[in-house]
Amino acid sequence: MFFRILRNDLKRKKIMNTVLLLFVILSAMFASSSVNNMVSVYGGIDYFCDKAGVSDYIVLTLNSDGVSPADQTIEEAPSITEYKKEGVIIMASKNLTQNGDKYVDFENPGLITSVDDAKLNYFNMKDEMVKEIPSGHIYLGGLLADDTKTHVGDKVRIEMAGVSKDFIIDGYIKDALFGSPFMGNPRILMNDDDMKAYLDDEEINQYHTGNVYYIFTDDLKSLKQELSDMQGALLGLDASTLKMTYMLDMITAGLLMVVSICLILISFAMLSFTIKFTLTEDFREIGVMKAVGLRTAAIRGLYIIKYLFIACIGAVIGYFLSVPFGNFLLKSVSERMVLGNDNNVQIGIVSAIAVVIIIVSFCYGCTGSIKKLSPIDAVRSGETGERYTQKSVLKLSKTWLPGNIFMALNDVLSKPKQYVSMLVTFTVCLLLITMLANTANTLMSDRLLFLMGTTQSDVFYASTEKIMDTMGSEDEDILNRILDDIEEQLRENGMPGKVHVELMYTIPVEFGDQKIQVMMQQCKDTKTTDYVYSEGTAPIYENEIALTQLLLDDLGASIGDKVTLEINGEKKEYLITATFSSFNQMGKIGRLHQDVPLKDYDASSAHAFQIDFDDDPSDEVIAERIEKCKKIFKTDKIYDKAGYVDISTNSASTLNYAKNLVLIISIIIAALVTVLMERSFISKETGEIALMKAIGFKSRSISAQHTLRFVVLMLVATLITAVMTIPFTKLVCDRIFAVMGALSGVTYKIVPAEVFLLYPLILTAVVVGAAFITSLYAKTIKADAMGNIE
Repeated sequence: MFFRILRNDLKRKKIMNTVLLLFVILSAMFASSSVNNMVSVYGGIDYFCDKAGVSDYIVLTLNSDGVSPADQTIEEAPSITEYKKEGVIIMASKNLTQNGDKYVDFENPGLITSVDDAKLNYFNMKDEMVKEIPSGHIYLGGLLADDTKTHVGDKVRIEMAGVSKDFIIDGYIKDALFGSPFMGNPRILMNDDDMKAYLDDEEINQYHTGNVYYIFTDDLKSLKQELSDMQGALLGLDASTLKMTYMLDMITAGLLMVVSICLILISFAMLSFTIKFTLTEDFREIGVMKAVGLRTAAIRGLYIIKYLFIACIGAVIGYFLSVPFGNFLLKSVSERMVLGNDNNVQIGIVSAIAVVIIIVSFCYGCTGSIKKLSPIDAVRSGETGERYTQKSVLKLSKTWLPGNIFMALNDVLSKPKQYVSMLVTFTVCLLLITMLANTANTLMSDRLLFLMGTTQSDVFYASTEKIMDTMGSEDEDILNRILDDIEEQLRENGMPGKVHVELMYTIPVEFGDQKIQVMMQQCKDTKTTDYVYSEGTAPIYENEIALTQLLLDDLGASIGDKVTLEINGEKKEYLITATFSSFNQMGKIGRLHQDVPLKDYDASSAHAFQIDFDDDPSDEVIAERIEKCKKIFKTDKIYDKAGYVDISTNSASTLNYAKNLVLIISIIIAALVTVLMERSFISKETGEIALMKAIGFKSRSISAQHTLRFVVLMLVATLITAVMTIPFTKLVCDRIFAVMGALSGVTYKIVPAEVFLLYPLILTAVVVGAAFITSLYAKTIKADAMGNIE
């Protein structure tokens, strides 16, 4: 009998049960995919590094006259248990051409590596290890592994000094060292014979080579101190810091996990509403079953079996859909990493089972109201006839609103509990979208320029070639000549201005028993007071410095302490006067006073050349001059402040991808919720609709009233979102920026037209459209249905 009742119930309420099934599928799909993805990403970074053979500490050096200055230091370090040395050729973007033109612009020095001499494991896009490369073919990694900039199958030329060879791009590699967005060094992997053709050239061998050391140790703290005096290091970082460079991928997956959790909660809330609504609607059936002798436990069991049946079907479908859906979510992450999750099937099944258990638990809790129903409820149409509070909030006699708007607004205000689940759903969807939009917009704005460690400038000109000409050269005036040459070209083209550049030096720093190598910034053409600091006061004298809080934590120092720096072979004490936040070096960097006597050619790296025009031009004029400068200097690597922040963080595109994905999911969820609720309202209000038709209301008027309810809800949701979007964004994303080095927080860029108008309008259009289409079902209700409770 139970199964016959169940079969009849499923047939009789096809729409409600179908929508219920869709929410179960979505719940299972979100739960399985999000948990699997979190396991894959958070465990995947360790998995990727282990597969690639990443060591405990990595050092990148620039050779001097063909000899590595770090060999002796590394060989004599007692804490090193093992190390591997990988030779590389340092190249600039001008060395990579196609048909005589620069193939692609990149700011940081690129590395050419032999696949036969590689000490790190590299993988293609199919996660297969690249072991052999034919002569005349190459693989691209790092920033070059981007199909919007480079293309597999292209024929390119690498020309350095007197050596020029043509290559065919065979594909992209996943490079554990330089594959993350924060590591801006491109990698080219080629055949050993091809690489030797370049190394046989004396000029290349002496001035354009370097080494990557993969160092293994049991005492990382001692190792850092032993390597603190190492010369010629362009990069030195431990495995944990390297993994942190993939934090954006982890954060993106984390944000999608938060989104999934919110959507799961929405799905469960809708399930709870559907179950309770079904019980309210089934008052007659429940009363009759009690009248013929069925006990409450048996009736509850009937509903539990029904929802268990629906939950099992939905969970199975949701599990199978979670596999492609999860892969789609991880698309942007898996292009850079080899993700491994050996338990994805088990995790997916457990997540789906958990959804079933939760749904059945919901059902059991919601069916508790069956105890209160009696056979007499079937006669009274589920009503007791008692009401001790005023139902209507608005007064028809005192309103100037049109009839449909009045009734829609009055419905929402009179029964707020009935609409609160929808209001929460729409608000959460909008908050998730606007939070991601605010973060992406901030990453593409000049609000974060201070985190780049630069001053405000009109134009930023990134030139790897000019910086590489400076690094390693013994000509003390070469940088000044480069700056003068840029200024001269600007002056000749009617754009006079001043040019300066931030240089970064690798300097040993001691405090107490701690001694580490620190990247220190300096610009001789600016003042330390021109920069932004979190605490303390800017260094005013030559013997004063500023350090980031993360560096102070590593050293165990604080503002007011003195540290010892070794500069030009001389050790000297410097007073820490301030802290600041920075994205550079994952937040571990310092700033020297402009008068500290450092040699330009000792710099380890540099930022872009900063141009400040003499006539203080407007933003429109700056945009025109940027295009003009691109033609003058024959490069696309010229940006305004916002563009420079965007290219430096290289992360806005990933968040935009997540934002668009969440927008699509939110639209689907909002549409389903609207259809479910509107269909429920029509079913519940059959008698009211019949009465309205009996007294002369037309179907289009009733549809308008029902649709306007959702318009009211979306307006309220938009207002709540407008108030909460900034606090919600700060709550979630301040932690993201803190991980990246911005411990002092940031000021978010809010685009009002996008956040307060575009996304609410998109979601409102979807909700209103779904509500209107569903409300057309009211046409099937006739005036004589007022007393019909079948």
